[in-house]
Amino acid sequence: MFRIEYPYLDMKKIADSGQIFRFNVYDDEFSLVAGDKLLFIKEDKNGYILSCSEKEFNEFWLDYFDLRLDYGDFEKNIPETDIFLKDAAKYSYGIRILNQDKWEMLISFIISQRKSIPAIKSSIEKLAKVYGKKIDMKIPEFIKNIDADTEFYTFPTPKEFANADIEALNACSLGYRSPYIEASAKAVYRKDIDLNAIDSLDDEELLKALMSLKGVGIKVANCVALFGYHRIAAFPIDVWIKRMIDEHYDGEFPLELYKGYAGVIQQYIFYYGRESAKHSSN
Repeated sequence: MFRIEYPYLDMKKIADSGQIFRFNVYDDEFSLVAGDKLLFIKEDKNGYILSCSEKEFNEFWLDYFDLRLDYGDFEKNIPETDIFLKDAAKYSYGIRILNQDKWEMLISFIISQRKSIPAIKSSIEKLAKVYGKKIDMKIPEFIKNIDADTEFYTFPTPKEFANADIEALNACSLGYRSPYIEASAKAVYRKDIDLNAIDSLDDEELLKALMSLKGVGIKVANCVALFGYHRIAAFPIDVWIKRMIDEHYDGEFPLELYKGYAGVIQQYIFYYGRESAKHSSN
């Protein structure tokens, strides 16, 4: 058990920010699966209590949550006249861009096409249960809101996916995405593309390499670059972002103001726009 307190860190907002699908919220408690690791988190008035040791936190979770980066600088170029983005940044205080697994992000965002976040999460959990490995870890005593019988599974590896057939993938509610996932799994498993090696490419070349995979267009490639490769200059445009740009910027967002970190700004816009829509419909 290890306690942390950092500025610009809000676990609930991160879990709901659309960049991660295996980070679940139970009031003031959380479960998070990343690779073969399972983390439980409890929020209290002094920060967060984590189920990991200080050693594991320093070796893995510190960078996973991007806690070495000062997010206080990312609002400095927002013009005073841009009330919408000022409000979005303030509302989204605490969101960080996680350092997630490249392979998991590739498959997750292929799945994400034309799916709601709950539907994406459901499909991913089905895949993990069928093809992943059960994580043998007891829920710690300080976690009260998660059922003790809840099971957690690792995200399947390319090898585990490569032997999957279309029917089994379809059973995980993947629809037309099943052939894309099958093709990407085989391409990665056969080393037709090396997801780690392409990390050495510049942003433009990285996007091209990702788009060489079946079912990966510019939006998915930008999401994988941002959330899997931590290319925070990437600016994925989905239906929410397009709607916000059309409503508040007459269809032309001033990306040049946020060169090098537009992806952080994108998260503020996405989270604020989606949350505002939720509240306005209630």
